[in-house]
Order: sequence, then C-alpha cells, then structure tokens
Amino acid sequence: MKKPSYYAAYALQECRIAKYGPETLDHLIHESPRMIQNLLISIVHQLTQTTFYLLDPPTPFQADEERICFFKDNQVIYDETSAGTELYRLISTEGGLRVSASGTELTRIYKSGEFFGFPSSHANICISSIGESVVEKYGSDDLDIIIRDYPETARRIMSTLIEQVSDMKKQ
Repeated sequence: MKKPSYYAAYALQECRIAKYGPETLDHLIHESPRMIQNLLISIVHQLTQTTFYLLDPPTPFQADEERICFFKDNQVIYDETSAGTELYRLISTEGGLRVSASGTELTRIYKSGEFFGFPSSHANICISSIGESVVEKYGSDDLDIIIRDYPETARRIMSTLIEQVSDMKKQ
C-alpha cells in the first residue's frame, strides 16, 4: 500500500516467506484460482489468530541469559537432582547428548530444537554432553505460558517426550 506498517511479524521457527506484488497477484487471479483460494484461506486463518491474540494477548516469552546453559564434554546436564522439575531444549551440540541409566547408554539426542527432560519416575536417567553443547532450560512456570500461548510448541514437546520415554522402555 506504499505506506509504513505499524505491525511487525517474527518467525517462531524456520519458515519460508513469499512476497507477491500487484502484478503477480493479478496474474494469479486469472491463471491460478486455486493459488488465490489457498492465499485467501491463509489470510482468514491469520486474521482469526490475530483477533484471538488481540482479545487475550499472549504473555511475552523470551529466552534470557539464565535460561541458556553451556556444557563442556562429559558435563552432566540432567540427573536425579533435576528430575521432574525442568524441561530442556537442545540448541547446539558437537557430538550430541548421551542419555544413560545406571551407567548404560540408552540413546543420544542430536537434533537442535529437540526437547528433553523426564518425570521423577525416571530419576535414574542421566544426560551428559558429548563435546560442547548449548541447552535452553525451562521451569514449570514457563510450561504454562508455552501451553497457553504456543500450542504447536507444546504439542511438539509432548510428542518428543513420549517418544523418548517409549524408546527407553524398549531398551
């Protein structure tokens, strides 16, 4: 519309963005009605979400310096002292995170963005860094914010934790 915007958009995860000018939109209207239909559905969804957040704005949720933790090779990230009280997300790692129980390695966590942490019933689990690793730590207060304001992230956390517990039970 050739005037400044009063709004900003921030990506919560890696994504692709398409920008269409007026000529492209005119071409799509005539040549690709299905594309225009998908575009309109997306706009309606975004407006619905925007209205929802205007009525009940989400609580700001940003990483702070205390939340980001740095670990050296073989340093313990998680053990019985933290069982059931915190949730973690792997930011980066040189060799992964070793998940072990009673000194036996069960699995490794490699993927950046993967969540981990186990309830107190899995208190004998130990997670240590292989090489240097960076981990983000969340407390129980953060979980309420994540569940309420970021349901897709909450769903991903639950799926990951269920999968990890299931994998460990198999082993």
